[in-house]
Amino acid sequence: MSEYGSFFGWLIIGGLVLTLMNYPVKWIYRKWISGMDRESGFRRAYLVFQKLIVRYHRFFAAFATLMLIIHLAIQLQYRWLSVTGLIAAILMAANGFLGGYGHYIRKKKPSAWLYVHRSIAVLAVLAVIFHIAMRGR
Repeated sequence: MSEYGSFFGWLIIGGLVLTLMNYPVKWIYRKWISGMDRESGFRRAYLVFQKLIVRYHRFFAAFATLMLIIHLAIQLQYRWLSVTGLIAAILMAANGFLGGYGHYIRKKKPSAWLYVHRSIAVLAVLAVIFHIAMRGR
């Protein structure tokens, strides 16, 4: 059963990758795609891709959070509590709450919360990488 914990850990990574693509996809659009000819097939395809990533950003985050809860439950039941995993989980949960605050309360108006949200995302990624590198210690 403990191999399921690893499986759900990798599902968290998949959800995180999809969630974290939000910023780079927008940045690439601003930097390169917006200057392309409006009739460009590549530009149209990129806009479809961008719309998918941006529109479902919060759902990708919710998926990662759900997988995190399942992963945590399995790990606690069949293995142990990992300190590095707990740190990563706390950062991910804090970032989820901050994202919810920005979306539902601030109504997407960028201010300091957005920069904190992005900073915590970077810290969460580093914590997840460290957790994987330490093999769950």
